[in-house]
Amino acid sequence: MQYRSLFCVRGRDNGPRFALISALAYLILLLGFIFIGASSALIILTLLLMPVLGLSGLRRMRDAARPSWLLGLSFIPLLLFVLSLVYGDSLSLSASVVVFATLITGFLAMQRSTGKNGQYHQGYSGPAAMTAGGKGRMRVEPTLDGSPEPVGGYIADADMPQQAVESVPYGEADRGFDGVSLDQWISWAKQNRRLLQAFVGGLSCMILIAGFWSLFSGTTDDEYVEQEPEVSAPQIAVQRDEVKLPDGFSLILEQDLLVMRWLGETEDPGVIWSLATAQGDKTCAHLIFNNGTRYRPVAVEQMPDTGIEARFSPLDTESIISDVARRGSVKLCGYDFSLKGSQSALAKSGSFISYL
Repeated sequence: MQYRSLFCVRGRDNGPRFALISALAYLILLLGFIFIGASSALIILTLLLMPVLGLSGLRRMRDAARPSWLLGLSFIPLLLFVLSLVYGDSLSLSASVVVFATLITGFLAMQRSTGKNGQYHQGYSGPAAMTAGGKGRMRVEPTLDGSPEPVGGYIADADMPQQAVESVPYGEADRGFDGVSLDQWISWAKQNRRLLQAFVGGLSCMILIAGFWSLFSGTTDDEYVEQEPEVSAPQIAVQRDEVKLPDGFSLILEQDLLVMRWLGETEDPGVIWSLATAQGDKTCAHLIFNNGTRYRPVAVEQMPDTGIEARFSPLDTESIISDVARRGSVKLCGYDFSLKGSQSALAKSGSFISYL
């Protein structure tokens, strides 16, 4: 492909060349996404590709004798594609945008060309083709039938007067045939002010949309980051000191937190009673000793091994252990436990004896 012709303002592109340049732009963005990920650098890469795609669209519209503003259609799917890669996080969304881009590109590429077939070189017709690689300076030789004779492998552009081709010095021809001189850009900009205004407006809208998109998607990401430690935080192993009492239940110390455990019925694991919500089995709302002393469990749970565990506040640990050692019986969740022999059982444990 002629790389100078990619930045030419004055030439023409046929349909296949425009389609190829468009496909390469999307391919470069896709490769950028693969290598650098969903980064804002993809937006910068898009801004670098947009002039190449836009100039090719301009040459395509000139070749098809269509209004220049139609090339703006090629920018819409390109912007949507890069936004879907950076912020969309959805393969189906990006694939849908590619289908839309294919339809738009196909529509622009299939516009009938108004140029002659012999004027194209690799799908391009214009001044940059005659200076590609520094070769092919035009010299028109006279023939018997008066038709131009190709010299150096290129055929003279029918739109260029023969006298101009012969009389232009080599230095001036090089400047004019590059297609990227400053004077040509200024002249083109003056003639296409509306197109430039539309381009700047579209670019501003893209930056604004990207800003809002990143703002809302950033809020979701922050919430996810805040919630992730709660879900994935490792469980810290807590030492459990257990004393089995004569009537088939146990007292367990987890540091200063007291747990009362006994075997219940075979039921699904879950919360039986919760002090935080005051919901569940109301018979588990109080631990009641035979002298009328009451304590509220923080939570009562059915464990996977059919055991039932009632947890109490560390503020009540000392009082409950003292009552277990001194009282005759205790009730919880409809179970009535005898406390006979509980004091001697607790006195054998080094963890519980300090509470007696």
